[in-house]
Amino acid sequence: MGEARVAFPNDETSAEVMASRLRDAGIAARVDRGLYASYQAAPRNQITVLVDERHAKRARKLLGTTAAERPSSDALLRAGLVVVVVAIALGVVVIAVLLTR
Repeated sequence: MGEARVAFPNDETSAEVMASRLRDAGIAARVDRGLYASYQAAPRNQITVLVDERHAKRARKLLGTTAAERPSSDALLRAGLVVVVVAIALGVVVIAVLLTR
């Protein structure tokens, strides 16, 4: 079985406290530090508390969190890609106009 995300704390200490609380309740939990572990990003939205999918509902109840996953960055990635494509297209048009003069 896979792992389920049950909490998204803003700092490593809170994540460890949550994971410890779950372990005390008999639920194996681990903290995934994402890019924060390699010092490439701030901890916000990088740290996740994970448990086995079979225990996710109980873990969320213990922590008082909801089943909603953290917002995906896909929309932001798509928006950024659109901006880059538009900028490149605009640059090509400007170069073409300048070369025809």
